Amino acid sequence: MTLAHNLAKTATFVLTATLALAACRGEDPLTSATATETSTTSGDGTSTTTGTDNPTTSTTSSSSSTTADDPTTGTPTTTNMSAGFITTDTTQGTTGPGNPQPNGGMCTTDAECESMNCYTSPLFPDGGICSECNEDSDCVEAGTGISCSLGPSGATCAAGGYGNQCMSQDACQDGLICGPAVDIPIPGVIPDTCGECSDSGDCDMGMICTPELDIQAFSGAKKCVEPGSVENGALCPLGEDDADAACASGQCGEVSVMGFLTLGVCGECKTDADCMGGTCTPGSLGQGGAMGSVCE
Repeated sequence: MTLAHNLAKTATFVLTATLALAACRGEDPLTSATATETSTTSGDGTSTTTGTDNPTTSTTSSSSSTTADDPTTGTPTTTNMSAGFITTDTTQGTTGPGNPQPNGGMCTTDAECESMNCYTSPLFPDGGICSECNEDSDCVEAGTGISCSLGPSGATCAAGGYGNQCMSQDACQDGLICGPAVDIPIPGVIPDTCGECSDSGDCDMGMICTPELDIQAFSGAKKCVEPGSVENGALCPLGEDDADAACASGQCGEVSVMGFLTLGVCGECKTDADCMGGTCTPGSLGQGGAMGSVCE
């Protein structure tokens, strides 16, 4: 599994705010099966695999290491795929000042990158990714933009437009506000982005400030919308007085994410009483995106 693949999964999880914590391991946090497996292969071809399944827990971990001789040097190499990230340790070294990586390669320090920019984040517990930039100031100094924005292939310089990431207000174009697309209880995990508002007070003509996500573009921000314009399955500003008014259904329901985060998603109902004798099934949020509540 490549780092870019893990970043793509992280993008989905992060920008749907479930976001970042489990997607780095390539898991959907809403599934409930656990399997722990360790596989070891030695140079003589002997392979040993052990595994334990526990259907009552909801965390999946995987650790695999392989040892073999490098065909060119005869030196043993070890590859560790802990938590879905691939890291390689050899006596020759696949990273480091003597063998800098191109953009998109894995890194732990700037010296390990051809660009001299190793973008690190709490999203990447095992290191970072070589990128065009790792700070907004890199882009300003190079004259290539004002915002250093992370994408599936690394961080690149951007113009500070709507949805671009920002480390300060200076990284956003005039009229946009640097702030979190969604509020989570762990600061710094999700990069701030340039949006139209931080709350409805920043919007004109009675419009409502609500989170918006563009998973394909690895982007999310807060946007001013007309009342009643947010369709079922899209995020709504839970906790705000105008949360229900943002939804076309008039129902901004709570969706719990991993038990530590609650987000608003427009749906058909919030309680069974909204279903005219039916049952209200809560919405959900996973790597596939958001789903609103439904009456059944």
